[in-house]
Amino acid sequence: MHAFRSLLPALLVISLAGCVTSPNPKEAPQLAVLSSSTDLHEKARACQELGVFGGRAAVPALAALLNEEHLSDYARSGLEAIRDPAAGAALRQALPRLEGRHLAGAVNSLGVRREKAAVSDLRMLALDNKRGVAAEAVASLGMIGTADAARVLQQVLASGPAELRLPAAHASIIAAEHLAKVGNPAAARTLLDAVVRAVPSGPVATVAQNQTAALRARR
Repeated sequence: MHAFRSLLPALLVISLAGCVTSPNPKEAPQLAVLSSSTDLHEKARACQELGVFGGRAAVPALAALLNEEHLSDYARSGLEAIRDPAAGAALRQALPRLEGRHLAGAVNSLGVRREKAAVSDLRMLALDNKRGVAAEAVASLGMIGTADAARVLQQVLASGPAELRLPAAHASIIAAEHLAKVGNPAAARTLLDAVVRAVPSGPVATVAQNQTAALRARR
């Protein structure tokens, strides 16, 4: 009976968040901490521990903290490490309600997770200078590095704001490496050519040209 009662706070958090998945025994104490009135240090540690062994049941509790001044970074770190797709979905769903550094952090976390489903969200942010995270969105597109992400980067390089061309060029070089590794050298070369057109001189152009030459040498 005592063990069952100790799980009630964590289970209440999950229920209110609309998640039907019950926490495993390792998650339950940390979820109870997040739903309690304990100090920030303990809650921060709970977020970190949920990143280590948390799953779908931990996602709603962490997502609820993405706008918290002192816990958002810890919550994002936890969501970055949870492999369940629900963690990526929670970060995407939070984008409209986040601002400033909290939004920038969530955008970065989507890149760290290489969240393919977030490409369309990141495209909107990359092309919307009012949200203030265009550079972060471009960087995350580079980390995701899919063919879809590459097409958005090409769009930014060709017709995006001038101040985004260099960040997009850096991101494109990273994306081209991902494309080459998964067996899509044609898309990688197309992206690198776009880099050289957008930034025709300087160190970034040199790197892009060298990568293109290396890809051609593999034929």
